[in-house]
Formats: sequence, structure tokens, C-alpha cells
Amino acid sequence: MNPQQPGYQIPGRAPVEPAEPFGDSGYWSGQFSREPYFLEGDSYDDYDAAYRVGYGARRRHPQRDFASLETDLQREWEASKGPSRLDWNRARQAVMRA
Repeated sequence: MNPQQPGYQIPGRAPVEPAEPFGDSGYWSGQFSREPYFLEGDSYDDYDAAYRVGYGARRRHPQRDFASLETDLQREWEASKGPSRLDWNRARQAVMRA
């Protein structure tokens, strides 16, 4: 496995699809409302930081699993969540998916 590529991918997508500004924003801005964790009334701004954290972790630590990174990911999300209205229990699902 190439250490620069994630160890998994979303079915139907190429392993790496470069897009601005952080790799998957185009995909997630169109997909977030179809995700099982989406609740009516949520906006992309609620999930954006979570996707950024998850995507960044996948790129930085392709060999590590979510459980081994979760504490650090939660801290990173709390520091960068911006206008998100999500608590960690909801945001973690988006972090994990990204």
C-alpha cells in the first residue's frame, strides 16, 4: 500500500480524488445530507470541520485506525470546529467517514 494513500475508500470513488481546498470538500458538500448521521436542519458548516479533521488524519496516519486516534481527533475538532453546532458524539461520525 502506498503510504500517501488512505487504506480504504468510499465505494465507487477513486482512491485519491484531489479537490480544493483539502481533498474531499467537493464530495462531502454534495454528500453530507445523504449520510445516515445527517439530521434535518444541519448545514454543511456543521460538518465541514469534522470532514477536514478526518481527511487530514487519514492522510497523515494511513496505517492507524480511528480508535487509536480518537482522543487526538476530538481535541483537533474542538479546536477547529468554528461555527459547527455539533457536539463530538455527532461530529465523530463525520470524522470517521472522512
